[in-house]
Amino acid sequence: MTATREAWYIHCTPDQVGEDAIIVGDRGRVLLATELLEDAVLLNEDRGLTTATGTYKGRRITISAFGMGAPIAAVVVEELSYIGVKRVLRLGTVMTASDTQLGSLVVAHGATRGEGTSAGYLPLEYPAVPDFDLTAKAEQAARATGRTVVTGIYESADGFYTELMRRDNPAGQAELVERRRAQHIVGTDMETSAVFVVARARGIAAASLCLASVAGDNFAKLDGEDRRQAELDLLQAGLEALVAE
Repeated sequence: MTATREAWYIHCTPDQVGEDAIIVGDRGRVLLATELLEDAVLLNEDRGLTTATGTYKGRRITISAFGMGAPIAAVVVEELSYIGVKRVLRLGTVMTASDTQLGSLVVAHGATRGEGTSAGYLPLEYPAVPDFDLTAKAEQAARATGRTVVTGIYESADGFYTELMRRDNPAGQAELVERRRAQHIVGTDMETSAVFVVARARGIAAASLCLASVAGDNFAKLDGEDRRQAELDLLQAGLEALVAE
């Protein structure tokens, strides 16, 4: 008798998930997403890795939270692939870079590998690039929301207060801003490059569509009802991308 596969941390089995999954940082975004799904079932809340599965326009979709950072994002992508998920779409937030403005939806065409997790899967010379079909569908769905859409390369790194922002060091922060502009970086986060590399290593598709929620130059934030509506648009776009033909 063959034992049932169960993911170590998210505690889900193949029969509980769809072949398509959305991963988010904030567990609250999972609960928000269940409002857009039919027959949503909450599967796990252990360690904050809240996971739910429901149906959207006839397609079964799983949504799982990973919290913050590349190590746990990699765990969630690894475990989802282990239990049968074939496509993973990251819906999260980025800090703006270059000319990206707050409230924009930012589609990753690739990411610099500044985090340390992905090197455990594939060597650094291996590019962190998404699945192009899923990325095209995410971009199309993002544009359908009516929001400004930006596409390009993310910068992913581990150190939020050391590599992504230098809040108490104006000169250092200005240096980061100018370097990113020179490199045409469109947003920064802690996870996208790892998501892409782990997905490639495990033979599944991945893409990243994020909301620009914090300004990379002066740290202004998208807040209140503007933030809530933007997150709803983000989730709606992600779901539409996964059901697009």
